[in-house]
Amino acid sequence: MRVIKRSNARRLPATVCALLAVVLAATACVGRTSETTAADGTRIIRFLHSQPTGTFAEAIKLFEARHPDVHVEEQPVPFDDLNAQVQARVGAQDSSIDVFAADPPRVPSQASRGFLVDVSDDSQAIEQAVVEPALDSVSWNGKVWAYPLWTSSSFLFYNKDLLAKAGVEAPGPAADDRLTWEQVVAQAGAAQRAGARYGVGFDQVDRYFQLQPVLASAGAGDGLTGPGGLRPDVDNAGWKRVMDWYAGLHSTRLAPRGIDPQQMPDVFASGQLAYFVGGPGRIGQFVKAKGLRFGVAPHPYFAGGKPVTPTDSWAVGISAYSAHPQDARAFARFLSLDSAGALATTGKQTLPPANKVAYDRYVARTVQNGGDSVTGFKELLGHELNTTARHRPRTVGYVDFETTINKTFSDIRNGADVPESLRNAQEQLDQLLERYRDLE
Repeated sequence: MRVIKRSNARRLPATVCALLAVVLAATACVGRTSETTAADGTRIIRFLHSQPTGTFAEAIKLFEARHPDVHVEEQPVPFDDLNAQVQARVGAQDSSIDVFAADPPRVPSQASRGFLVDVSDDSQAIEQAVVEPALDSVSWNGKVWAYPLWTSSSFLFYNKDLLAKAGVEAPGPAADDRLTWEQVVAQAGAAQRAGARYGVGFDQVDRYFQLQPVLASAGAGDGLTGPGGLRPDVDNAGWKRVMDWYAGLHSTRLAPRGIDPQQMPDVFASGQLAYFVGGPGRIGQFVKAKGLRFGVAPHPYFAGGKPVTPTDSWAVGISAYSAHPQDARAFARFLSLDSAGALATTGKQTLPPANKVAYDRYVARTVQNGGDSVTGFKELLGHELNTTARHRPRTVGYVDFETTINKTFSDIRNGADVPESLRNAQEQLDQLLERYRDLE
């Protein structure tokens, strides 16, 4: 076994300090809400997730109507805090968390730590109920660990007025109309010269979910190789080439700097951006945006490369320490396998449900509400999910990988040297992932 050198033991790393803060906050929260049964005998199950408050209100209302002896309490936390909350609370065997949102690439890590209930006995029901890529997303080591909630993809949204002003022909919605990144950059530059504030931008800017397909399209690889996906491979020629390109978009101000992921959709919705790379969950917001005329086109790819799109979205996992595991499982199954429950989760967060029946109803509703803006959406989403979708790496080291590489993306976007940033990330990841390799 290798020995990892440690820094001065008297100083705790910032990540440890942050986790301790979460533990203290979570402990305080548990002290206030540890009751698992109400005075009238109603069983309380608590659902930890990172969506806006009220996202699951309709689904919870339907579930409680069918299960009057169960009350579901939402506990929303910011996206960046969810993983730390799960580690701090479920890792401490906190029985007041019954169900939690599970990001599919984090499932192997959470399963290996004993956080999740094995639901493999429901694998056939899940396979029959959900769209094809979804079952794979919640499987690891031959077992199923969560119930797929939503699925996703990514498109090239465009502002019709900004392109028309620049004399740029709008791209078509069919897979055969797919633009190359080289074409997008050229056209985005023309739109910016014609008055657009920005030419192109990414929804989940600086996040691996959004940039993995860009790297993969260029043949740069996913960044992890070897047995169990525990060898970092980010300091290679392909990654450097794509990250140089990414840095250039922002250093030239063709793409905006200094904007958080949560703010990026508003930049497009407010008419400041010609091209926006984002998922179907943004369509509802864009349809409601005053004065915005937009269209949907296929996700771009690099010339000489191949089309690749991201996929997967949130799943619902049952805590191994739930005080009411049967009720927790009934709720998780309702959100995933029941078409009414699954569709009810898409009223506020308009991501496609993984449930097949609910998916078809969601697509029909999106097409009806979106009108001309979403011409070809149904066919394009189906094509991407079945043809170009690429899962994120399945590895117990994914959390460490994503955390490190997202920070690296942010540093590069904001001016850090590309070769040095990737070299540092490679070294950090090699040390972080070594502890998992030692367990192989």
